[in-house]
Amino acid sequence: MAEIAIRADGGSKIGMGHIMRTLVLAKEVSKDNNVFYVCRKDSPISDKYISGINKVKSEGFDVKLINENNVLNELMEINADILITDSYNVNENYFNQTKKSFKKTGYIDDLNLYYFNVDFIINQNIYAPSLNYNVNKDTKLFLGTEYVMLREEFRNAKMKFIKKTPTDILISVGGSDPNNITLKLIRCLYKLDYIFHIIIGPSFEQISEIESLASKYSNIRIYKNANMLALMEKCDISISGCGSTLYELAACGVPTLGIILAQNQEEIANNINDLNLIDNLDWHNKVANKYLINKLQELACDYEKRKSMSRLLMSSINRNGVINIINGINEYSL
Repeated sequence: MAEIAIRADGGSKIGMGHIMRTLVLAKEVSKDNNVFYVCRKDSPISDKYISGINKVKSEGFDVKLINENNVLNELMEINADILITDSYNVNENYFNQTKKSFKKTGYIDDLNLYYFNVDFIINQNIYAPSLNYNVNKDTKLFLGTEYVMLREEFRNAKMKFIKKTPTDILISVGGSDPNNITLKLIRCLYKLDYIFHIIIGPSFEQISEIESLASKYSNIRIYKNANMLALMEKCDISISGCGSTLYELAACGVPTLGIILAQNQEEIANNINDLNLIDNLDWHNKVANKYLINKLQELACDYEKRKSMSRLLMSSINRNGVINIINGINEYSL
């Protein structure tokens, strides 16, 4: 049984994507190993990282805190056999130093920015197989949707039934919403003749304002701690950020309008759009209200397109991607 440290953060400004996808990996790895998290803290402690830390603890994992201004030095003092990092707060020196301090190191990547002195890289994104990684010759690469880290409940999602007339629309912008996209979407869409199911993430800062606005309209439903599988199975169309949630929507076959919310989502959105898996509407600050309404109405009225989109989405990913990762790592690490 190995000691495995996962280095990741989440919060209202940086989002919850790193935490959420590493939790999928952590739950699988912890079946045969001891897994704990290493998360940054600020001083004095604020809400900057607290929602990420609380989420990890709520899933049953211990958290060791390190100072955000002394990450590498304090990380060197962590006792573990394997370090898996999912953070953009890295550079080549980080990889070189951690490689010396742990028996094995791995990195969960989106951007391919460095020479990676690690034992394995995981990039679950649909464009990843086309990337030319600068790595050691013995570095193992787990690239593409064969290695999507889906939560367990999504691995057995049933075939989507596509209704001719959509009634229910899912809105999800991720674990945090620093740009207040949710409020903008409610104000834009509430007059339409659909029921809108709106996800409130754990790091949302404007919850009371969203709830106050939603209470004025009978077709707006708000969900905290949502059963995402049940909602994705219920809803006919999704309006979603283009992060990891897209892969859960794909597993459920939900026809989707994608909105780019962060730099690391742009390539995902463009590639999935080119494969006709979603309609990518562009960056959130470029999507005009009229354009969004028109695109939603167009998709709602195009039954054949929604059927095709659903089928392509469900066939685009390997639902057991995280198991493929574990099996690959097990061959030489765990």
